[in-house]
Amino acid sequence: MNAPDQVNSFADQRHKVSNTQQKVIARGESGDLLAGEFQRRVAGVAGCLLQRPEQRWALVCDDTPWFAAGFLALAQARKTLILPQTGGPESAAEAQAAAVLTDQPARFPSFASVDVTAVPDEAGAPVSTDLDDALPVELYTSGSTGRPKRVDKLLGQLRVEVTALEARWGQALGDALVLGSVPHHHLYGLLFRVLWPLWAGRPLYAPVCAQAHEFKAAARRFGRCLIVSSPAFLTRVTDFAMLQPPDAFAALFSSGAPLPAATAAKIAGEMGRAAIEVYGSTETGGIAWRTWEPDKGQTAWQPFAEVETALLGATPGLLRVRSPWTWKADWMDTGDLAQMLPQRRFLLCGRADSVLKVEDKRVSLAEMEQRLVAHGLVSEARLLVLKDKRSSVGAVVVLSAAGRRQLGQTGTRGVRKALRDGLRAWYDPVLVPRKWRFLEAMPDNAMGKIEQAGLQALFTERR
Repeated sequence: MNAPDQVNSFADQRHKVSNTQQKVIARGESGDLLAGEFQRRVAGVAGCLLQRPEQRWALVCDDTPWFAAGFLALAQARKTLILPQTGGPESAAEAQAAAVLTDQPARFPSFASVDVTAVPDEAGAPVSTDLDDALPVELYTSGSTGRPKRVDKLLGQLRVEVTALEARWGQALGDALVLGSVPHHHLYGLLFRVLWPLWAGRPLYAPVCAQAHEFKAAARRFGRCLIVSSPAFLTRVTDFAMLQPPDAFAALFSSGAPLPAATAAKIAGEMGRAAIEVYGSTETGGIAWRTWEPDKGQTAWQPFAEVETALLGATPGLLRVRSPWTWKADWMDTGDLAQMLPQRRFLLCGRADSVLKVEDKRVSLAEMEQRLVAHGLVSEARLLVLKDKRSSVGAVVVLSAAGRRQLGQTGTRGVRKALRDGLRAWYDPVLVPRKWRFLEAMPDNAMGKIEQAGLQALFTERR
């Protein structure tokens, strides 16, 4: 089957699924959500949105099926769809959203908002499968300029990427239930936990699985499943054999960072199947994939058929990519160094930029430093990643006059709590600094290496 035939076949399948009233869209503790009810949800919310004048809508829903309904309703109403960096009002405001579609309206008292769960269903109005591929979707990720980076995509780019995923793995996955440990509001979760199952007619599991035993419980209850997870989660699983029998799981996907070799080997040995790792970013979308191969050292990445790759500079060079679903139409720098191999494959050789990953989540240390300095208690801040059993962020802070006064009143614990609380409005908890050092002045920063060494030493000394 050639590429156009694959697209047409996938579109036909989406049309068939959307008009099958008894098709299961989502499963959860409260029962199954069938296509008929889901269609009425989408139609009701879309009808409500069509009566509203606001064009730019932030979608913030904790519940995955309601998020999916909101996503399709916004697309059907031809609104600009914004997925903020976090689920708080600060991120919605920074994205310049005019209104918020949410299942947590109390979280957004200063916004015009619509409670997606309170909109009456609309009967007799099937969900349109002819959504406008030119509709804009705004995503946000950590940038290197000190502010969240806006990434503009089109609905059609997301559709084409999902089409490629289905063409690559769909036949092997069949009707497996999609389980996930990753959130649905970032690109990986959006594609793998929401849009791919929705558009391919594969049911999704409503709750996020926070523990490995939840995967096993879902497989026992519902049958054949696939897992969408991340290295941060998988490296904490102590016994993959608990997920047996292997035939209960059609596949295990991992993305966000390369899996440590020991974890990849453990998964393959104890589950009886290797994890499928997907490499990419919000800006580029999916770039390549791989599965762990024993006795081959570092496993190479295989680009998706639609993705072109090239190196800038000597080997290892800066990896550049171009595909139908990248943020920009031309070549894009990934920020990663790579070495090319035969048959289009490549090895990754580390990051080339200053945006780091902690627990699979990207964070710009420059951005977080700016947010700390913007706090009235801080005059200067330096952040660094601390390597121990788990990576974490450490903060070295010089307090302002107000900060020194509060230090005298509440002590180090009170100041630390105030700063951590301020950062939690912008960042996932795992990214907020765990260790803090308060100094009268920063170490001599005439040379960056000396400065970094001095900062690291602050956290290795006994305190």
